[in-house]
Amino acid sequence: MENTRHAPNPSLDPTPPSFADFSFPYNGLPENGLQGDSKLDNTSDPYNLSGPSSGSDHRNSTTSLHHDHRDSITSIPGDHQALMSGVPRAGFSIGHAGNASVSGSEDASPTSNRAGGGLDGSFNDDFGLNSGGALDGSDLGTRSKEDKNDPNPPWSELKTKAGKERKRLPLACIACRRKKIRCSGEKPACKHCLRSRIPCVYKVTTRKAAPRTDYMAMLDKRLKRMEERIIKIVPKEEQDSTAIAVTRAAVKPAIPGTIFTRSLSGKKRPADEAFGPELDNWSKSASNPNLDAGSKPTSLMIQEAEESKLLLEGADALPSKELQEHLSEVFFDNIYGQTYHLLHKPSFMRKLRAGTVPPVLILAVCAISARFSTHPKLNTTPAFLRGEEWASEARDIVMRRYEWPNITILTCLLILGLHEFGTCQGGRSWALGGQAIRMAYALQLHRDLDYDPQKRNGTAELSFIDREIRRRTMWACFLMDRFNSSGTDRPTFIKQESIKVQLPIKERYFQLDMPGPTEDMKGNVPHPVSPGAGQLSNAKDNMGVAAYMIRSIALWGRIINYLNLGGNEEDPHPMWHADSNYGGLIKQIESFNSSLPESLKYTPENLHTHETEGLENQFLFLHIAIQQNILFMNRFAVPGQPGGRPPADVPKDFVTKAGAKAFEAANRISELLKDSESHFVTAPFTGYCAFLSSTVHVFGVFSKNPAMEAASKRNLATNVKYLTKMKRYWGMFHWMSENLKEQYRVCADAARQGSSASGTTQSPSIFQYGDWFDRYPHGVSQSDFEDPAIGVKKEKGDDAALGEESGYQTVEKFFHTLEP
Repeated sequence: MENTRHAPNPSLDPTPPSFADFSFPYNGLPENGLQGDSKLDNTSDPYNLSGPSSGSDHRNSTTSLHHDHRDSITSIPGDHQALMSGVPRAGFSIGHAGNASVSGSEDASPTSNRAGGGLDGSFNDDFGLNSGGALDGSDLGTRSKEDKNDPNPPWSELKTKAGKERKRLPLACIACRRKKIRCSGEKPACKHCLRSRIPCVYKVTTRKAAPRTDYMAMLDKRLKRMEERIIKIVPKEEQDSTAIAVTRAAVKPAIPGTIFTRSLSGKKRPADEAFGPELDNWSKSASNPNLDAGSKPTSLMIQEAEESKLLLEGADALPSKELQEHLSEVFFDNIYGQTYHLLHKPSFMRKLRAGTVPPVLILAVCAISARFSTHPKLNTTPAFLRGEEWASEARDIVMRRYEWPNITILTCLLILGLHEFGTCQGGRSWALGGQAIRMAYALQLHRDLDYDPQKRNGTAELSFIDREIRRRTMWACFLMDRFNSSGTDRPTFIKQESIKVQLPIKERYFQLDMPGPTEDMKGNVPHPVSPGAGQLSNAKDNMGVAAYMIRSIALWGRIINYLNLGGNEEDPHPMWHADSNYGGLIKQIESFNSSLPESLKYTPENLHTHETEGLENQFLFLHIAIQQNILFMNRFAVPGQPGGRPPADVPKDFVTKAGAKAFEAANRISELLKDSESHFVTAPFTGYCAFLSSTVHVFGVFSKNPAMEAASKRNLATNVKYLTKMKRYWGMFHWMSENLKEQYRVCADAARQGSSASGTTQSPSIFQYGDWFDRYPHGVSQSDFEDPAIGVKKEKGDDAALGEESGYQTVEKFFHTLEP
């Protein structure tokens, strides 16, 4: 038995054995090297320790083994990079120091990297075992048949630290395992079971114990699975073909001030060399075309879906086709151009007949136009409340679309804001105007763009008509802002400097689709065209009534900011000073009047020319607005009632000149309104111009100057006639008419009572254009828009006995004679 135990082992024979019939299936070994038949518990000499070495040598070699294993953990990143190389893997490889590697690469073990050397040369073993024989598989991790049949395993030749012979521990029975005591291992019953008189059962299992996975192999396994998942996720077209064949780098930053020299024996690279070129390529690579062109963001898809719904929403509330076309014609005859230059008539009418206009826009157009219609189906009174059923439907649709801006909704906001202005809905009109301004800036209408910014990466350039519609819609927002802020407490919102688009082109060029450059508000030409480019190249000749109307209202806005919104309080000089801001505005008015081209100056010939083009009402509105600027700047010089005196500190000469200008402008407005009786000027701002000039005429009636009195009565009759006609269509003119009657009554009382009453009677405040927001914030009742039935004022008792009646008419009787 002793001889059998110490029989020489063939694997320890220093003479290299010959295995002629042995073949080693290199590619057939498992991937990770720790599974299959090459597991450590099935090898006779997994660490090649079967050489004849003493116990001290064994202890030293074991210590170095553990030391190498601990050191190998510190180089995990380098091993991980090596594990992902494209080199095929085997279960074990005989590498440097004779240590069995868990990876097929020579970089897999830190020990092999330190030792260096190749597989085909002799090497020194860390355990002092020099095996210089042929590497034919004789000392791989597998055992030959002779080794498997040997009852004495190779480790039996080694001794323990105490110097005793090593023994294979017997299999413990279940009872000893449960009590955790040492089992003697006899069969059929061990000593403990015999002594305790209990059955002795040995648990026989066919399952082989899995070896403890090396820490480096475990990390490699995990990292490999993670990389496989990432490779599956990343599309093939985005994978770098060169990245797969590159081994992992040792992610260790270089020491500052040193130059890296690559080792010839290893394949590890520093982080700069490993990732530097890839990062450069990534930063310079083009963006994903799928995200930029092929796919659309969710918000854009939702907006397109919302826009498609506009072709259906509100269709059930539309009037008949015949009424739609009739009200559209009314819109372009009575509303277009006098307030806002919205829509393009040829394209709108063409789309209307084809049924491609969104119903919400048709509802808005019908609502604003119904007040001017003479159609037998639209004969309800008051006229300014007609179309409210269409306006309410359009308003509901617009309120649901406020977060998805488009030019159709913006156009509806402007039209509905004007409609609510006419129905005395001050709060609604103000709010709708504010939304329109925000939406215009969201659509970037204040910039002259070649492409629609709402269309992502759009390739179709905007046509001339579309670009002109965008410009005119932005200028409509600008005019609306200046009109609505004409009161005393509502500032303007749109800064003139923020609008970077040119002024509208002449109307006939717009209708005929003839592009051409125009000037901007500063007089510059943003898009000049050379004479030989095939376009109308003269920018000044390309501007018509619309462009100069915008400039006139822009000047009106600056006047309002000075007189009504606190600009005069910030003026460092008094009004009559040559360097005052007031004087600067006067110069701007004079400069604007002199800058009008000959074709736009007011003459009967120019009026007839614009009449042939259907622009006579816009031409009249322009010149009324010009005179309104002059009147408003000089209105302070006209007292509110007879006997009134200007402030004592104001130079008399300054007041006299301003008063003369105010009377001249008021008379001029009345003359223009007289000329407009056959041309139907319907702009609401024109009604306010008539009202303000009437306040000057009321004073002239009681001025005791025969010439002034006669002219004032004649002009006042013209203005009251126009206001009476206008209040049918715009509800706020009822209040203006009542305010004018109140001023006339105060002046009549002051004239009858003489100079004694002039100091005690307080003049009524003059109604401002924007103050109707506060007068009618939530609409009107029936009694508000009807003329109130005011009784005749009773005479005082001191003249009751006299038989002669007063020579003055009552206010109601006087205005009744003036009304048509």
